[in-house]
Amino acid sequence: MARQMGRRDFMRLSAMAGVTAAVAPSALSRVVWAAGPGLPGSRPFPSMPAGVPQPALAPELANIDHIVLLMNENHSFDAHFGMLGHRVASKAGLVDGYGALGPDGNPTIEQADDKGNLYRSFAVNDQCQLNGAARPQGPGNNQGWDGSHQEWDGGRMDGFVRADGQDALRYWDDQHDLGFLYSLAGYFPVGDRYFSSTLAPTYPNRVFALCGSAVGLDSTDTPPPDAVPPNGRIFDLLDQYGISWADYWTNLPSAGLLGQQWAASKAGTNFFGPHATIDGTLLEVEARLASNTLQSVVLIEQDFLFGDEEPPQSLLAGQNFLYRVVSLFLKYPAVWARTMIVINYDEGGGFYDHVPPVAVPNPGDGHHPGDFKTPARPANKWYGDDYTLTGFRVPNIVVSPWAKPNHVSHVFYDHTSVLRTIEYKWNLPALTQRDLAANPMLDYLVPNNGLSAGQAPFADPAAIQLVAAPPSTPTGNPDVDSNICDQNQAVLAAKYPPALSGPAAPPSPAPAAGATRPLPNTSGGDGTATAALALVAAGAAATGVSNAGRQMRKRSENSQPHHRIDMDHQSPDHPAPRRE
Repeated sequence: MARQMGRRDFMRLSAMAGVTAAVAPSALSRVVWAAGPGLPGSRPFPSMPAGVPQPALAPELANIDHIVLLMNENHSFDAHFGMLGHRVASKAGLVDGYGALGPDGNPTIEQADDKGNLYRSFAVNDQCQLNGAARPQGPGNNQGWDGSHQEWDGGRMDGFVRADGQDALRYWDDQHDLGFLYSLAGYFPVGDRYFSSTLAPTYPNRVFALCGSAVGLDSTDTPPPDAVPPNGRIFDLLDQYGISWADYWTNLPSAGLLGQQWAASKAGTNFFGPHATIDGTLLEVEARLASNTLQSVVLIEQDFLFGDEEPPQSLLAGQNFLYRVVSLFLKYPAVWARTMIVINYDEGGGFYDHVPPVAVPNPGDGHHPGDFKTPARPANKWYGDDYTLTGFRVPNIVVSPWAKPNHVSHVFYDHTSVLRTIEYKWNLPALTQRDLAANPMLDYLVPNNGLSAGQAPFADPAAIQLVAAPPSTPTGNPDVDSNICDQNQAVLAAKYPPALSGPAAPPSPAPAAGATRPLPNTSGGDGTATAALALVAAGAAATGVSNAGRQMRKRSENSQPHHRIDMDHQSPDHPAPRRE
């Protein structure tokens, strides 16, 4: 049955007191970019044919036939995994998260707002999250280009509360709605140097993840962009070399951001949706698993209106999505035996993280921050960042029978590392300078070296006993429950702790150049369905799939916050801090 959409269109896309690295400095010395020889267009293994797996040269990927991508929304590494080393025995002493805890069991991170009020990290027993309007302190949500750079503050990492209010210091763990994610991390490897691709909100990061560039985007606006990348998409390479791919989507496909006409032309062949609920999306995925016909590169996309963890949604709805997808693959051992699932988050959402972004190459495709729009963002508003900084760290886990048990990777990654992994698997040419320079995600996996499928570390799905992620409450329907969250913001805000007494500490000096941001290693429609959805849905309708009369409302990640899910978006010409 069709349901009415409200509030969102798809994706609107320390001070370091108390923070200590939980890993040895020698381990962190590997936090550098890979040494990709040549230029975009060059292959990982130039002397070998393109489009052909090279198991001898990339043995970690030898037994991987399916790379599955799950990207949730808007949480930083510390917000979700800062407590991992304190909660999961196999990760103790390995994860660069929160250091020593205070007597109350909370991290001792403290940051001040612009009035000098000092706040400390905290958790709340509530599945709901605050939207920008409800915050009792601080200006509200803000992870747009300007807000993200304010949070970064030249590497001091002390601007989160000034930009986002007290909510920036909220965290979650296995005692606060992340039981499934923490149990998953108890088996499979995480990376504590995995960053989003740019200090910007959803759209720029999701576009980066699929083509190695933001294509000039620096915001998430309505209408959504028609961001055709000048160097092409990863899907163009897959098509060129006959490698199958699919985007299973519920109410909008991420890949639709990369060209609306192109996306419409792929409906029914590579884009499979829309579906009335996430249940329909997962039923279509399960049919592929049951028939052993899953494509080689797969995006599985959640309900971006009510089930992707974006505030003010129920966090449980997004966690339940991840749990259901992983459980599906464990249900079908024949496909599980050859699968690598990459779970990550598009950007930090304005939530605190203590590790500064890293210097990276400009994509080299002729685009600069904000030049997608007219007028373009002036260079003096780039904050010295010409797409040459990553974004903040985000949570990530690699789930595969071939994953390294009890492992924490300290190798440097960002979203373009997923592109590089695909390129390494099939020896595909790089799209831009960013994916060319990125490390492939090999450190998460054991090399094949002649092992049979039965010798994989997690060959037996029955041996993986995960904590279930329950549905959202009180109804189990993410649409209803996320709306309840949005309508009860004052109840949640009343649970937040008061400010600490005493004056705020002065800001820390900026880190020395290169000290914490290593340079690359040079050796080696508003009120209606969006245009992208309309075009894709039209193509789907031609193949017998209806969009069920869906309507979605878009709100900018740089616009005024909403009080209700069904409010129209505010003009991005008058930005105010917010989170999307």
